[in-house]
Amino acid sequence: MHFYHMSSACNICFYLQMSGHYGSTMDGKKSDKNHLENLSKALNKAREYIILLLTYFLYKIVRSIVVTIQKFTWSVAGVERTRKDAKSGIQFKHSAHVQNVMWRRKLILSSISDPTDFILTHKFFKHPNYVLKPNISLYCITKDEAFFVEVPEDVNLYKQFDSRSFYMKQFENAHSVISMPLASFHKIAQDIGRPKVPIIWMSSTGSCGATLLSRVFGQLPGMAVISDPDALTSLAFLKKSNKFGKGEYEQLLPSALRLLCKKDDRAGMFLVKTRPCSTCQMEDVYKCFPQIYQLYIYRNSFKTVTSHLNIFSKEPISVVGRYIIDSNVLSAILPCFRRSLYYNYCYVLDRVYPNENGRNLTSVGIFTSSWSANVAQCLDHVDAGVPIIAIMFEEIMKNPQKILSTLFDVLELRQEYISNAMEGFRVDPCNNNVTGGLNLNETRRTISHQARVEADAILKKHGLPKLGERFEIPGLLDFDTTKFRGISSKDRYY
Repeated sequence: MHFYHMSSACNICFYLQMSGHYGSTMDGKKSDKNHLENLSKALNKAREYIILLLTYFLYKIVRSIVVTIQKFTWSVAGVERTRKDAKSGIQFKHSAHVQNVMWRRKLILSSISDPTDFILTHKFFKHPNYVLKPNISLYCITKDEAFFVEVPEDVNLYKQFDSRSFYMKQFENAHSVISMPLASFHKIAQDIGRPKVPIIWMSSTGSCGATLLSRVFGQLPGMAVISDPDALTSLAFLKKSNKFGKGEYEQLLPSALRLLCKKDDRAGMFLVKTRPCSTCQMEDVYKCFPQIYQLYIYRNSFKTVTSHLNIFSKEPISVVGRYIIDSNVLSAILPCFRRSLYYNYCYVLDRVYPNENGRNLTSVGIFTSSWSANVAQCLDHVDAGVPIIAIMFEEIMKNPQKILSTLFDVLELRQEYISNAMEGFRVDPCNNNVTGGLNLNETRRTISHQARVEADAILKKHGLPKLGERFEIPGLLDFDTTKFRGISSKDRYY
């Protein structure tokens, strides 16, 4: 009996040992399989990036060859002569140069729109009125010319079905590009006159729910949404770089707005949601068109910074870029990474580090500079008397329907459309979750103590509270609309 029990115990122990060995073997195999899958994904991503880079370099080479050949062929065919005459004002009636899109390419889809995004071939010359067609929209502006894109007639760039930006849809759908000298551009804009329908201008700090709110407004009947128009972005960068002569920018901004918001039977109202750098243009817009409603969306500084960092953690190339930026040694060897990030996020707005190009800032420092410089610009506009309606993202998410009701009152929109607007808070068909990129559940552990010290020092230089502390901009929408000064009756559209 004793022997039986001993034998049974041994069998149980042996079984347990074998089970443990089998389990550990299975775990080992599973771990190896996961490593192989991750390695495979990494290799596939690396191959995609290599193909992307090679394709882009090939595109740049082909474009350079095409442009060189066109200098000769256009000279022989008289195309260049017509272009020069148009620039000098002799050929105004033929100053709109329509060109076919042969190939398009961007290394980074979110980069600022530029004429070099396309390889073009000559099609014909038209009267500048040609750009008033509903399927033609303003793409970007250089110091010499304005560029428009023409899309198929069945494509509605102004309907915000998803979170994709206006410039992305223009780039993807363009079949023709129309260029014209700035003199012709101003003449057409002047003929149009000031906008005939209400316009809402929406500036923001970025990563703060502005795209979500633009999609909410996009659900309203007759609302045309222009999300991140790079015609305005390019103007902001050109002004900062002193590319314009005296008074040129003051002419270009109203001309750009008139042609962006030109008459369209589909549009009873426009929402112009800009990139963060265009916050600097709010006061200029108010001086040109005081009847335009000015919204400013921002978010807690800590959550904005961590949201930017979250976006940077999604792609391997972004992770590598951030690793280089946050390393003083690697940044000294490859300074272009910090310089590029600073240029895109801070260059237009920042006044604390204007001559340093962010060379001493980490990724947290650059994103903090972006937020603080943006908010400081907004405060300057408020001090200058611009009637800005400030909205905190956190307040929107607490009670979306209530704040929309208040906002509709301020903007004089019909309350019956709130149910339509609430549809914008539902799932985005492209991104699956409209708040997916906003990183709603971040904790303070995301940013190291050293990075927080850097961020607090930057905020202090801008006269703002420490990272994560609540800050209220004057004019903050808090359900008490009587505090908002509004727009005087003489400035209304009617």
